Amino acid sequence: MSSTGMTHDTFDVRMEERDGALWILPEGDLDIASAPDFRDAATLAARSDATDIVVDLRGLELMDSTGLKELVRLALGPEAARVSVVPGNDHVQQVLRISGLEAELRTRDA
Repeated sequence: MSSTGMTHDTFDVRMEERDGALWILPEGDLDIASAPDFRDAATLAARSDATDIVVDLRGLELMDSTGLKELVRLALGPEAARVSVVPGNDHVQQVLRISGLEAELRTRDA
């Protein structure tokens, strides 16, 4: 994360507070190599006292099934009531669509 973030060669995840919401901002490839970094950020967010957690997928280039699992763990897990997702690029949205999870996620505009 940088500025509250972790980095991988093709992945970075930052966290920012915006108007009382905690934003998770992953960038690059959310895959098997970077999923632990995303999980760490998601765990920190879930443990926070933020009333809203927003995962902004617009910075992702790619998301594989491992990355999807970590997103689902946060967005559909115990903290689901406070989590929303800003949709990502066509590839990321296709992964969500094919998995059948696109309609399950609470989405919002950036």
